[in-house]
Amino acid sequence: MGESSQKNFKLARKLNFFSSNNREKLIKEISSSFFDVLVIGGGITGAGICLDAASRGFKVCLVDMADFASGTSSKSTKLIHGGLRYLEQFNFKLVKETGTERAILHNLAPHIVKPEKMLLPITKEGKLGKFSTSLALKIYDYLAKVDNSDKKKMLSKKDTLNCEPLLRNKNITGGALYSEYRTDDSRLTIDILKKSYTYGALPINYLKFEKLLYKNEKIIGAICEDILSNKKINISSKTIINASGSWADEVLNEKKKKLVLSKGVHIVIPFKKLPLKQSIYFDALDNRMIFAIPRNKTIYIGTTDTFFDRKKDRLRVLKKEVKYLIDSANKFFSVKINNNDILSSWVGLRPLIREKNKQVTEISRKDEIFISKNGLITIAGGKLTGYRKMSERVVDLLCNKLFNLNKKCITKNIKLFDTSFDEYLNKGKKLNASHKDLIKIYNIYGSKGIQIFEIQNDYNSKIKNERLLISELIYCLKNEMCHNLIDFFTQRNAMVYFEIERINSSIDFIKKPYMKFKNISNDEWKKELCDLKSYINKITTFI
Repeated sequence: MGESSQKNFKLARKLNFFSSNNREKLIKEISSSFFDVLVIGGGITGAGICLDAASRGFKVCLVDMADFASGTSSKSTKLIHGGLRYLEQFNFKLVKETGTERAILHNLAPHIVKPEKMLLPITKEGKLGKFSTSLALKIYDYLAKVDNSDKKKMLSKKDTLNCEPLLRNKNITGGALYSEYRTDDSRLTIDILKKSYTYGALPINYLKFEKLLYKNEKIIGAICEDILSNKKINISSKTIINASGSWADEVLNEKKKKLVLSKGVHIVIPFKKLPLKQSIYFDALDNRMIFAIPRNKTIYIGTTDTFFDRKKDRLRVLKKEVKYLIDSANKFFSVKINNNDILSSWVGLRPLIREKNKQVTEISRKDEIFISKNGLITIAGGKLTGYRKMSERVVDLLCNKLFNLNKKCITKNIKLFDTSFDEYLNKGKKLNASHKDLIKIYNIYGSKGIQIFEIQNDYNSKIKNERLLISELIYCLKNEMCHNLIDFFTQRNAMVYFEIERINSSIDFIKKPYMKFKNISNDEWKKELCDLKSYINKITTFI
């Protein structure tokens, strides 16, 4: 196992399989290899398993039917939760685990897991009173092992209103400041997959699992379809892990369903329409708690939590869901937001472990591992914050029960980037990059973003922002398995959600370098542009 993984690692480094131009070579390598582990699903859970297994010496392949992180793992509230909301369910174990994980993730990926002070206003008719809030946060700080500087701080009514003047005065009785961590969910997922690649794993997107392959009633691999070429390939593997999130039941293909799907919607509005001084966790119309979080020049508000039936429902943002979020914000803050203010939105599905006689809002966010009679391993449920521990449990199972190996998890010590922030800045200055641009790129791509400034010298646009965006695009095509405009503007840099107005103005100047790199015709360009516009229409109109 160790030798094949090391050999694969050298090959991967030589060919750079993360370049979109090397896809055919990657597929050839995958179809001619025999893997220890095949992971189905390129979201955060699958990515975590891919890194954990590869770092323990397994030869790993990961497939996703669309782009990496294009499902639930790019549609979260983009917070690494300490688990405050789990106290309502008295799930102290989960609070403790998520609190510990939060600190680990901040250490592993400081460029995209960053501390965030959250204001929790207390209202007369709200869910929590002063005493219950203080007690809950005290337990939270203890279980999550929060540093002294980040521990909760109870506020008077006056101090709460000073923290956020937009709060409606008559409803406020006090408040609290507590600690969360913000992240970029899709970037975290992609960075983990890229790190797994340095350990010899072979992740690939747009390769759809179709069915299992058997020999003597034993799983020996899977048949997959290349979505980009419509060709079928066989992948040979000793074990297969179903980490397909909300699609887990479809992969399992069993009569008795394991999951209930919960739909979560977020909307994005201009910062000037709700100019908050910090992130806020507040009471919605129905006494659920939702977030309003500043990002760049926008504020995003969410999330909803409603039952979703894949057979009956369309995965689109509904007008009534938008109304719920807008009305909740207008009731809590001294503002008047309306539908015309919405810049963008996103909608995702939470895969929850089915529990009898419970509404989706009541179901635990626990994770669970299922082993089918045919040997297929399925991991389902869980939260973004817990992906690393979920992955550890799955790979422990592989080591202990299936491969009889004594290999310990090391992912809590695997930093996603080897170059320090100071080294990155020094390299950037030598390339004549501005401090502002260096910070912006670092907050998206980490220290690997220095390559964007190296690429920039190849382009002669007189407008600096144009040159930077072109370089960013080429970097993603070369190094991030980015295959189309939607991949770039969604999972790679989230511009479609938070800088949507820049996209229209960028199309003209990215066209030529994009077409040249991909070697595509004008008709192919128009098709990609049409797909992008269709996606933008989908997230800016509601049904």
